[in-house]
Amino acid sequence: MDYLEFSKKEWEVLVRFWSTSEPLCCAEFSEQFGMNRNTVLAVIRKLLNHGILEIESIKMSGSVLARRFQPAVTEHDVFQQLLTETQLRAMIKNVIQSIDSPEVCQELLTMIEEAKCSQAV
Repeated sequence: MDYLEFSKKEWEVLVRFWSTSEPLCCAEFSEQFGMNRNTVLAVIRKLLNHGILEIESIKMSGSVLARRFQPAVTEHDVFQQLLTETQLRAMIKNVIQSIDSPEVCQELLTMIEEAKCSQAV
C-alpha cells in the first residue's frame, strides 16, 4: 500500500481511528469527530477496500445493523513503510530536540523505560 497517495481526509480518518480506544461505526465516528457522515462513509469504504480498516463487529444502531470498524494496520506499520530506519531516527531526534517542557521529557523517558521493560519479558 502506498500511503503517500492517501488524501488529507483519508489520513484524518485513519489517525482518528488510531486515537480511539474502541471500534466505531460510521455514525459514531461522525458524531465523535464532527465530520460529515457521507464523507466518513466514503473514506471508510476506501480504507476498508485497501485493507487499512477492518470490520471488528456488527451491532444494532437504533433500528439497523451497523458495522464497527477498527484499524487493521498500526502507526508503526505505516511509518515503517514510509521511512527508512535512518529517516525515522532523524525525525525522532528532531522531535525530541524541539521539546522544551521537562514534564514532556519525563513522560517520554517513562514511555521508553516501559517499552524496554516490555521487550525484556
